[in-house]
Amino acid sequence: MPDSPGEGGQFAADLYELYEVAQNDLRPLASLYSGFSSQVDETGSCNLNPAPVAGTVARGQSALRSGSALVSLRDDVQYAFARSSENIESAAATLIDVTENYADTDDATRTDFDSYRSEDFPTGQTPPPPRDPVYPESEGRSQPVPKD
Repeated sequence: MPDSPGEGGQFAADLYELYEVAQNDLRPLASLYSGFSSQVDETGSCNLNPAPVAGTVARGQSALRSGSALVSLRDDVQYAFARSSENIESAAATLIDVTENYADTDDATRTDFDSYRSEDFPTGQTPPPPRDPVYPESEGRSQPVPKD
């Protein structure tokens, strides 16, 4: 950042660094976490807590209890990935809005900011927001209330 407030090229360069972090770092990271939540969702409870077969579970429910603990852990991990994806995307969207709004402060800043953007995104194609993450199904809610 410059020592004093700038305009035009000096100001736009700093703005563009924020924009670039949002587009090239945060959005792909949010997408990655969204993908993780989807992958965790693909591990159904039958993978972690198979139904007991007659004669295979001795002395009660210990095998079932450990399976239930794994299901709960899976849901917690899936929730963490999904929530992280949404938070990271929210940060990216905020940075993009901030840079766009600041670029509008004067004509020189907007012109230089757009110039920087056209160098890295010549076709206007920027990373899209990630697909919505998949939350675990929990008591009929699509987004469980986090535990304290």
